[in-house]
Parts: sequence; C-alpha cells; structure tokens
Amino acid sequence: MVRFRRQGFHQQATAVLCCLSFHISFCTLAADKLRFVLYYPQVPPYMYVDQQTNKVVGLVPELLEEHFSDEKVKLEFILDNRRGAEHRLYSGDVDAMLLAPEWTQKPQQLIFSDVLLQHRDYLFALKPFAIGSSIKDWLAGKTVCTRQYYVYEVLEPFFRQHNTTRVDASSELAQMKMLLSGRCDYAYINEHVARWLQQHQFADTALYQSPEHFGEVALRVAFHPGWQPYLRGFNQYLARQHQKNNISKKLEFYIQQR
Repeated sequence: MVRFRRQGFHQQATAVLCCLSFHISFCTLAADKLRFVLYYPQVPPYMYVDQQTNKVVGLVPELLEEHFSDEKVKLEFILDNRRGAEHRLYSGDVDAMLLAPEWTQKPQQLIFSDVLLQHRDYLFALKPFAIGSSIKDWLAGKTVCTRQYYVYEVLEPFFRQHNTTRVDASSELAQMKMLLSGRCDYAYINEHVARWLQQHQFADTALYQSPEHFGEVALRVAFHPGWQPYLRGFNQYLARQHQKNNISKKLEFYIQQR
C-alpha cells in the first residue's frame, strides 16, 4: 500500500513537473514584447524619433518591426544611453540593443545576432588632408572630438604616444558642432552617421573625410539570453535581407530622407 502510494505520488509529481516544464518553455518562446534600447542621444540613420510624427524610425526599427511582427512580438523602445543600457541588458531590464561585441564589458553574458550592418570610422576635418600624408601626420599633436564613454582602440596609441588629445562629446552632432567651433581639429565619426549629418545638419559646410578609414565595425543586435529561442529566426531573416540587398537600400533611404 505504501509502495503504491509512493509510486502514485511519483507519477503525479512527474506529471506536474512535465506540465511546469512545458509551461516555462512555452513562456520563454511566447514573449509578447521586445524592449529595445533607443540610444540617447539618438543615432540617425540607424534609429531616431521623427520630429514630425513623434514615431521611432530608422533602419534598425524598420527591420525589427518587419521581423518581429510576424512573430507576434510587439516592440517597445526604451530611451537610454549606451553605457546604462548595457548594464540593464545584463540584468534583463531591457531585452535587446544594437551593439558590437567588442564594445561590451561582458559579451559572454549576452547572445548576438549575425551582422546587421558594418561601418567604417573616419576623421572629418574643415580643410583637406594633405596629399601623401599619413595617419601619424594627421594626428600627432592634434585634438580629436570623440563620443563620451566610447573606447577607440585604434586611437589609443596616438593618445598615449603622439600628444593627441581626446575631447569627448555627448553625440555625433555635438562632435560636429565642436569641430565647427574650433574646439577640435577632427571629428571621429562612422561613415553612415557622418553622411546623415552632412545631408541634414551641415549641408552648407565643406567637410573633408580622411583618405583612410580606421577599422571596420560589425553591428549586431545583442539580446538578453532569454531570447535565445528567437535568435535563429532573426538570423535567417537578416540573411534574406542581405541576399536581396535590402539593408543597404533601406540604409540609403534613411540617409537621403528629408
């Protein structure tokens, strides 16, 4: 009798655990909202708030909306700076953000999508770069406007050894304004954001891009590990968009859009 009851209890407990396990798995797979970080200050053409419609627009929101609407997952954009948002991502206070793994403090605690897009970083100046000059010629003893909290590994040797001075700004727009005001000799900005700024903020200003770029950055969507069940589908979606050249076309649309 005792043995029978123990077997019955074991069977019931097993059934309950199986149901609980199924329920947890189902909840993990059936998230209904993705809390995605909208950087502040904002970064056109990647993601920003349209001043006329007050809607979040840009390359990244469009791609996310297109994919996750098919997954029946709604998007919620959370405004935060990059450093603060990264810590919130580790804790699960937000679900995802646009990042490069090498920028993060604890990449092993996140899961990353395949490459969404790549960009190259350049120096921008108010006068042409001398023909035949080198990176050392440009930077030695000069001042460079950079983004606050960002790590620039390729520039670090110049900061340490060649009397190059770093002046931090809160945004790429602020970097450009500081360049125009004479607070720095160069602004160090990625090619896509620089093109957007030239099109929309500084159309009447002659800006010169360095002949050489400073490395290439592969931007990905960094997810909290709880979103692992969605990663494969999102990567497949990105692959299809790259094959059709849609990401490049969408990026160009947002750079040119007025």
